[in-house]
Amino acid sequence: MRNLLHPKWLLLLNTAAVIVLALLCYGQFAVIRSLLPAGSVSTWSWLGGALAGVALSTLGYALGQWRRQQEVSTLYCLLTLVGYSALICIGVSLDTELLPRDVPRWMVPTDPLVYLITFLMPTLAHAGYALVVRLTPAGKDYSVLTNVGLALAAPLSWLVLIMLPGGLLLGSILPDWLGSGLLVTGLVVGTVMFLFYLVRVVYILDLRRGEYGQEFSLLWKILLGIVLPLLGLMVNNGLFWGNFGGTETGIFGNFSSPWFYGLAVLNGMLLCLPASPNRWLHLLLLFGRSVLLGYTFYFFLVFLPFLPLALLAVILIGTGFLMLTPLVLLLVHVRELAADWEQLRLAFSGRVLLVVLLSGVCTLPLFITARYLADRHTLHQALDYRYAPDYTCRYTLNEHALARTLGVVKQHKDRNSGGGPFGSHVPYLSLYFNWLVLDNLTLSDTKIADLEQVFLGELPEKTEQAARPFAVPAPAAPVLTDVITKSTYDARQQAWVSQVELRVANTDTTQRAGEYTTTLDLPPGCWVGDYYLDMNGRREHGILAEKKAAAWVYAQILNETQVRDPGLLAYRNNRQLSLRVYPVTGQTPRVTGMQLLHKEPVTLLLDGREVRLGTAASVPVTVPVVANGGDVVYMSGAAKQRLPLVRRRPYFHFLLDVSERQQQQKQAYARRLEQQFGAGVLTDTATRFTLVDAYATPVAAGANWKQELANHEHTGGFYLDGALRQLLVQAFLRPRATYPVPVVVTDNLAAAVLGADLAEFQAAYPESDRFYVLDANSHLTAHSLRHEAGRVLSEVAAGTSLPAPASLVRAWPTAAQPQAYLADDTLAEIVLVHPVAPMRPALAAGGRWQTGLLLHGYQQWQAFHPEAAEDQRVPFVRASFRAGILTPFTAYLALENPAQKAALQRKQDQVLSGKAALDVDEGESNQPTAVPLDEYIGLLVLAAVGLAAWHLRRLQPV
Repeated sequence: MRNLLHPKWLLLLNTAAVIVLALLCYGQFAVIRSLLPAGSVSTWSWLGGALAGVALSTLGYALGQWRRQQEVSTLYCLLTLVGYSALICIGVSLDTELLPRDVPRWMVPTDPLVYLITFLMPTLAHAGYALVVRLTPAGKDYSVLTNVGLALAAPLSWLVLIMLPGGLLLGSILPDWLGSGLLVTGLVVGTVMFLFYLVRVVYILDLRRGEYGQEFSLLWKILLGIVLPLLGLMVNNGLFWGNFGGTETGIFGNFSSPWFYGLAVLNGMLLCLPASPNRWLHLLLLFGRSVLLGYTFYFFLVFLPFLPLALLAVILIGTGFLMLTPLVLLLVHVRELAADWEQLRLAFSGRVLLVVLLSGVCTLPLFITARYLADRHTLHQALDYRYAPDYTCRYTLNEHALARTLGVVKQHKDRNSGGGPFGSHVPYLSLYFNWLVLDNLTLSDTKIADLEQVFLGELPEKTEQAARPFAVPAPAAPVLTDVITKSTYDARQQAWVSQVELRVANTDTTQRAGEYTTTLDLPPGCWVGDYYLDMNGRREHGILAEKKAAAWVYAQILNETQVRDPGLLAYRNNRQLSLRVYPVTGQTPRVTGMQLLHKEPVTLLLDGREVRLGTAASVPVTVPVVANGGDVVYMSGAAKQRLPLVRRRPYFHFLLDVSERQQQQKQAYARRLEQQFGAGVLTDTATRFTLVDAYATPVAAGANWKQELANHEHTGGFYLDGALRQLLVQAFLRPRATYPVPVVVTDNLAAAVLGADLAEFQAAYPESDRFYVLDANSHLTAHSLRHEAGRVLSEVAAGTSLPAPASLVRAWPTAAQPQAYLADDTLAEIVLVHPVAPMRPALAAGGRWQTGLLLHGYQQWQAFHPEAAEDQRVPFVRASFRAGILTPFTAYLALENPAQKAALQRKQDQVLSGKAALDVDEGESNQPTAVPLDEYIGLLVLAAVGLAAWHLRRLQPV
């Protein structure tokens, strides 16, 4: 332990920690600064200046002592304990000054005081250890019992004072302010003295272990290394009085894994083993002890922020001594490693010992990191396959590894599962897992259930809403009262620029605050170029931001107790806009609006009102409009009518459910198909079959599909959505004179993984959006690919000819060499010139409408190339920002103050740096994203327990 006196430790434990503390706190301050009153800003400034002053003084002292090759002095240790303890106490006393109650909590996910306590505790711990070494030099005789008595004096004194019938004597003699000040001072001094003498007892025992004998040394090693750690784990997990809501919770975190118990026993055994006379066995023992040093140090870090509360924990809870076990055990562990080093230096060089020691210390962190990286790889593979697949690749995932990874994700998501204040989180490891595996984001319960259904075949749980005993009518929502439009034709970019202004108000004028919501279908060739919301007498233009980040900020503002003024405009799907405005209060109307860019006059339906934008163009758009670069073409209805008409030949493509739930029924598929379609269809060379479970396995043309069906080994659930997507993508990228008619064969369509619709692929089915389902009763039903895919549109009568005569379609650009087929209607369409070739999202054009055409053309290209979504998502979002054109990946958000805008920027940076398939929140819950360090704030409540006991005693009659 003498090495702790070297000043180099101050650079790591103080200087580096304070730098991290300053960066974290400044990040919080920069967001909320505009909301802070002048007094709070001043408090932040002088407290930060005080912290900088003591940190720079410590740095200067460390460098000076290092240059003079001197150890840290006793005076430094005393001043550090006093100064940094005072700084923490002052910070706690100024809690409401640093973070006023009217500052929204979601803007500051971690309380600055948690940072202050967490990052200053290493300095205090080092000063305490160093002071013990300085005041306990070797070669002198020390009384163990005396130091034990001094260690117990503080908690016993406080216990006696609290239990006195009249309460603390200070409260009846001194003024309240002076009594409270002395109480806090006494608590801090008593805690420091208690920890000092406790550590000193262990240090003295180590110095005198030869005097007490090997047997006594072994006994207290067993006590500290095995008995107390196991007892602490069992107490934490509630094994003595019934578990807290399950096996995955604990008082200080989730330490229920058998690994914690096993490592505790192994660690204790290695510390108890005597040094072997065989140098190689002794070297192996050094390696084992160095490996488990990470385990001991981990629990030291876990309980380090709680050391200021150690005295209260000992006074109020007898098992509070278990909190101190890691503090003492770390001393024993380090001392054993030092003794091993001294003995082995006679047999090995210092370089060999250093390599062995460092290798051991790095083993556990590297093992955990490797495990988390494997979880990240497994999870990302599953997310890529489900949400951004490469249809040219064959995926093979380890379902068992995925099940374990999703289990860990769910465990780390559960912040308070009915047990201790920290739920099922594992302190620090949950933080590390969320950073390394989840990019500091999350995976919603919906997506977890989705992945489990696809790969593990588990059906999502059905949640039944409890019936209310009395029907409570919902308050009337705000409605649209007026729409004002203005359209101007921009000859330079040959497009219309229209302003659409909405006025919304409450029908129930007594309603305090309501949210106005509506949807708006945009035709092809119409883009949103701006959005605004009037608030507080001014017009606030919306910020074009990443969609998930904007939706999260909007949700957090709605959850506030104070009334704010956000407005959100985003795509609900590829063509439908969603508008939300909050709040609409009383009789006061809210004014909001948007700018629309469109090539031709359009008619929109807005809350039941027809809104006409633009007038009859003097020059109709009768020819294709090619965007700069030639990758995207806008085909108006008139231009489409000039294309040649062709009729393609349909063929059946049967999608057979071969998931685990269908293993007993798939033998009946051939009989059902022959009965419904006839043997001729099944033997037709054009007919295709695909076996669908978690993966879509196409049967090669001409192969025996019955044999393939019989030999197929099932994997996971019925991932119908992926099979349909793969079929439509292939049909679009390889346009032919034939087109598929999908027929799904399954006993239970409700068990299939099927999205709401496949409207984004409508360019792949110009003839018809119908697909069919053949169920266990040989009933054939029609469904729509365009909307509500799971709903039955109609039942096909037996003997009906399928498919119906194919509709005529338009061939583009020519019937001889078609590159795409378009529906024969008067609706405009966006056409990709080279749908197979790569396309870049960072585009520019001659005008904003042209740029919007390129952006929306790229969005359509990406739907058929989902494998490019991850790599090109950020450039696509940035291109949308530069152009000021809304896309399905961005949103316009109107905010009230600079703090909200700063919070939006912070959340957006976090989302854009993570994986696209990960989530910001739980969707409907819209809970603030918390940082695991927040867990420690709960234990600070223990500090109030002592004061509460004091005041309760004072209220009791004498």
